[in-house]
Amino acid sequence: MGILMKNKGQMFIIVAVIMIVVLVILKTGVNLPDIMQKNRESEGKFEHDFFVNVVDELTKTIDVSYYQPINITNNVYSFANFTRKKMTEHLQDFQFLYVSCITPKSSGSDTMNVSVITMLNKPINATLRISTSLVQSGNNDNMMDMSIWNTNFTITQGNNYILTVGYNGTYSENITIQTKTNGSVYVGFFDTTLIGSETTYKDKFQKNYTLP
Repeated sequence: MGILMKNKGQMFIIVAVIMIVVLVILKTGVNLPDIMQKNRESEGKFEHDFFVNVVDELTKTIDVSYYQPINITNNVYSFANFTRKKMTEHLQDFQFLYVSCITPKSSGSDTMNVSVITMLNKPINATLRISTSLVQSGNNDNMMDMSIWNTNFTITQGNNYILTVGYNGTYSENITIQTKTNGSVYVGFFDTTLIGSETTYKDKFQKNYTLP
């Protein structure tokens, strides 16, 4: 009986030693900084791909609304609002500024409608300025976050214009508008930002459409 207990005790000691050796090997063989770096790289790639897909879907919103031009800007707003909610759920900061310009199918002097969408997480003092023979401008001194501002400018169909959008005296972007005689034109300017866990992603561009 004593020999049996002694053998069992030796077996427990041997098993314990083996487990300690295995744990030491595993600990020394695993490079935690490398694992953390790979996780960051994987998360960064996911955020980048997600951002690219969001920008792509925002532009597709115009494509699917092409034959209902009166709804384009509101549809862009709805999709951006949905995207922002989803990103907030994943602790990501989505910021979006959008400017749309639409001219009717006509000739001579007419009205161009301009809309500004802001999802910048803060109120802004938004300004619009269009260079013509007589400079026209408009401003919204207290444009709240998650809002749309609509205004009109008088243009002559067939002429080209530069529309300058700005806010808070620190931001300014030029949008080129090429109007057409007897043709309706839609221009969308996108300024999209995603603040991820490691990197900030940003894209600014405009899309031009000749409407049916």
